[in-house]
Amino acid sequence: MVNIRVAAQTDLPFLREHDSHVAAEELTSVVQRGRVLLAEHNGEAVGWLRWGLFWDEIPFMNMLTVLSSHRSQGTGRALVTYWEKQMNHAGYSRVLTSTLSDESAQNFYRAMGYIDAGVLLLPDESSEIFLRRDLETVPDLPDPHITRE
Repeated sequence: MVNIRVAAQTDLPFLREHDSHVAAEELTSVVQRGRVLLAEHNGEAVGWLRWGLFWDEIPFMNMLTVLSSHRSQGTGRALVTYWEKQMNHAGYSRVLTSTLSDESAQNFYRAMGYIDAGVLLLPDESSEIFLRRDLETVPDLPDPHITRE
C-alpha cells in the first residue's frame, strides 16, 4: 500500500538527499508552503512531487520522482492523481508540467491525459515540452492510497 501525504519538515533530510534540482533553502520553503507531496511504502519514503505556480496562477508540477526500486508500481500515478485532486478541490481547472524531449516521462504524462502545450528551446539543451491537463475533464479522481499487486 502506498500512502500519499503532504511532506513535513521531518522529511527534509530525505528530500535534500534525493532532490538535487532545488536549493536547500527553497526546498525548505516549498515544504513549509505545503507544495511537496511524499509517497510512502510501509512507512518508508519512496517518491515525491514538488509543485509551484506558473505565472503565479496555474499549478505547475516541477518535479515528480519515484526511487528506482519502486518504479512501475503505480506510485508516480498515485502522486499525480492525488495532486490533481488537491488542485481541483482548491478551485484550479488546469495544471501544467514539463519534461525534456529526450526523457521518457512525456509518455507517462500523455498516458495520464496530459496534452502538449508548447516547447521551450534553450541553447545547447534538449527541448523542454510543456504539457497541460484540464481538470474539469477528470471524472471523480480515485482515492490516492493504492494497493500494489
